[in-house]
Amino acid sequence: MINKELIELQKGCLATCVVIQNEDCKELDSKIIVNADSNDSELYATFKEKISNKEELDYFIISEIDKLNESTQNKYYQIVKDREFYGYKLPKDMIVVLTVKDREGLKNISKELYNFCVIAF
Repeated sequence: MINKELIELQKGCLATCVVIQNEDCKELDSKIIVNADSNDSELYATFKEKISNKEELDYFIISEIDKLNESTQNKYYQIVKDREFYGYKLPKDMIVVLTVKDREGLKNISKELYNFCVIAF
């Protein structure tokens, strides 16, 4: 069960992300979901066409981050840290959400990325 209040407290916070379980992302409205194993061109298209400067979106969800190895998670570390991807910025109040299968999945998040995480389940 997700802690929606804790998630909402991250609005406007720079260099933070929230971690929830995969099945809990259906409880979040106004979202864009990308699979963590998306390649750079898919992410670029998502940022350019669906995210950049669209204030009506509340959540950028990166699903199944725990399935990636640590080095592959590095691009998401940069997105959380800089709130942009190839020059396209996330809206100021958009919350970055990572999903994992369960609590065990938290162990698979890279140390660098985990430092930005707030666990909301």
